[in-house]
Amino acid sequence: MRLVHLADLHLGYRAYNKLTSKGLNIRERDVIRAFKECLDRIAAINPDLILIAGDIFHRPRPGNTSIYLTIKFLLEFRKACTSPIIMVSGNHEASKSLENESILKVIEATVPGVKVIDKQIEQFALDELGVNVLGIPYNALCDFERTNITPDNNYKYNVLAIHGSYESIKCPELDTYGQTCLINAENISQGKWNYVALGHYHKYTKLGENTYYSGAIERTSSNIWQEARDPKGFIEYNLETGQQRFHMLECTRKVVDIKRINASRLTAEEINCLIEEEMSKIPDLEETIVRLTLEDIDSLTMRNLDYKKLGTYRKQALHFRLNLIKKGYEQDSVSEKGIIKERKSLLEQFEDELNTFELAPGLNQEKFRDLAKSYIYE
Repeated sequence: MRLVHLADLHLGYRAYNKLTSKGLNIRERDVIRAFKECLDRIAAINPDLILIAGDIFHRPRPGNTSIYLTIKFLLEFRKACTSPIIMVSGNHEASKSLENESILKVIEATVPGVKVIDKQIEQFALDELGVNVLGIPYNALCDFERTNITPDNNYKYNVLAIHGSYESIKCPELDTYGQTCLINAENISQGKWNYVALGHYHKYTKLGENTYYSGAIERTSSNIWQEARDPKGFIEYNLETGQQRFHMLECTRKVVDIKRINASRLTAEEINCLIEEEMSKIPDLEETIVRLTLEDIDSLTMRNLDYKKLGTYRKQALHFRLNLIKKGYEQDSVSEKGIIKERKSLLEQFEDELNTFELAPGLNQEKFRDLAKSYIYE
């Protein structure tokens, strides 16, 4: 009895305002391409059950292209693999109004063999497989401490699928979602399940012999630099033997976070040479997302950097971000929980806000972001 576990697809994610020849945001295409690779490889495995543990879409109202391609690829997948698919909704596609249905319901109504667990904790049994799945969507996390989270002994296999933060994962970015009920081994009766499929944390992580975050399928968090070297993919797990395998995807976008350059004792000319040396190490720059950070730099040195050359990198790379940390500025801060957080630049904070800000219905989100960024850059 084999299952496949994936999560945090973030279909519809967009960034950097660079388009394909067909007018699709390149990063949006990256994510849908990673999803297609997942489906192709899962079809080859042909598991008995497929679990998707939340954040299937990047926002509650994704673009039409992402919805269309998601349904198209799932229908094509159905020709090769008829395994039941259980989706647990995450925080990104969670509807903020009781009047609106989740976008996942469109998938459930369109693609055969898809079950969506949204808004409340729900048990779903697959009698023909002898499997019982208990799904806890992000919207129901406030209820799960008042719920008896235990397996049903009437079934041979019991699986828990949940979207939320595990208490031992110290990730500041996850704290921003306001989750108050953290998952731990005790409150989910972790050892009693045959498998616990988690979503929300973007890094593939083992939390127990039967408990895993599968991680995201692309680098889509608000700080992709932390994910630069993390493998992306999905988990294959055998409920009978307990054997687990992580399948790493091949098509994910390359992200390079160049080691910080301390500019305190360097001239502008020396810094320019170092930058050129580091950038020359990156093959296929036009296909790469790059960040370069100069720390402890004074105002005079900053003014004398080779901005013409930096502008060339910005045009060549898929995305090039230059971070300048002025002399005397603290690089890190400590949260109330004692977690060290990297301080983002104003531009980084602004771009993160634009990626999550929702406009009123009928307004063009892409044009709004482009206009806002143009004002900042000017």
